[in-house]
Order: sequence, then C-alpha cells, then structure tokens
Amino acid sequence: MPSFTNQNDLYTFVGGIFEKAYQDPELGPKLSGTGAVLLVKCSDPDSEVVLDMPNKKVYPSAADSPVAPNATMRMSTDTANRFWQGKVNMTLAMAKGQVKTEGAIMKVLKLVPSTKFLFPIYIDDLKNAGRDDLLV
Repeated sequence: MPSFTNQNDLYTFVGGIFEKAYQDPELGPKLSGTGAVLLVKCSDPDSEVVLDMPNKKVYPSAADSPVAPNATMRMSTDTANRFWQGKVNMTLAMAKGQVKTEGAIMKVLKLVPSTKFLFPIYIDDLKNAGRDDLLV
C-alpha cells in the first residue's frame, strides 16, 4: 500500500491541498466558517499537520501553530493519501476505526463532500512532484 515516506510528505501534499482549498472562492469561505483548527496526526511514518481554517493557514505541527487545535483526526498516512485520491469513504473509515476523531470534528466532516473536486488536484500534485509511488 502506498504511504508517505517521511513526515514532510503530509505537510507538502495534504497541507498543499488545503492551501489551494483556502483560495477557492466557494470552498475557502466554507472552510474558514467552520472555525475548526484541525490537527491531522498520522502514523507510518509519524507525522502531523495543522489546518487552521479560520485563518486559512497550514502548519507542519501543533508546536508550530500559534492557535491550539480544537479538533483532531488520527489515521495512517496510507489512509490520508487514499482519501485525497477519492478511495476512502471517511464515514465508513471512522466506523471501522481506521480514522479516529475528537473535538469539534462535526463541522469539518460536513464539508467532506465539498472537497471532492480537490481529489484530481491532489493527484496532479503527486504526479508533478514525481511521486507516482503514492498513486493508488
């Protein structure tokens, strides 16, 4: 199964997709309006990224974020990578325990269907970075 090779991959690829989402005229305001500061913590390899939606910022770790996260999602990097390629149903992954959540996560989850248009952009980002090893 494809997964990230180092902790910077999560920040580069998942953080990168959020930087693009924040600029989108429809999705950007929706993300910002959630008030969520989401900590995505992954395993294999251990890595994290903070998605500060109200301020439209991405930080490589909770220690780098000036704002404390109010929601957390935990999963493997394989699950995160497959989700952003449209291969994981987030609700089902949560039910199966592949994704664990805590905090103010419901506002974020309501927007999951709105992020589908980002899947091809994520895939293009992987291809452009020469990371065909991450393609599912």
